[in-house]
Amino acid sequence: MTPEILDWLSAFRLEESLHAHVAVVVAGLPSAVRDDLMADPSFRMHDYDPPQRGVATVTPVGLPTRGRPARAVSLKRTLRGRPTEFIRWVIAHELAHAHLRNAGRHPHEDPEHAADSLAAEWGWPKPAFAKPISR
Repeated sequence: MTPEILDWLSAFRLEESLHAHVAVVVAGLPSAVRDDLMADPSFRMHDYDPPQRGVATVTPVGLPTRGRPARAVSLKRTLRGRPTEFIRWVIAHELAHAHLRNAGRHPHEDPEHAADSLAAEWGWPKPAFAKPISR
């Protein structure tokens, strides 16, 4: 783990156990992807406890930069109780969405398929027991 990654992640104030998983995933990203996210001053990441029904949660979002919308990753703290391979796949999947700016890699590609494929390419394939991610 590099000090640069740890310093960058410290700005997000993630829950300790999720922070550790995010650090492993970020360190394992291809350098171009990691650099893309770490160099984006508008990128935000946070974790949260799912609110009770009818109660909203606040997602921090940065200001748009270079004419592009800001990117954010939100992780539910309920991930803590899941197997490591699932936690890291979800993190990689969500970082893939951020990297792709919630689009596919090419026109007409489903963004969910693209995020799953990238996460797998980066070393975190979707576990066989995983249910589809609900948005």
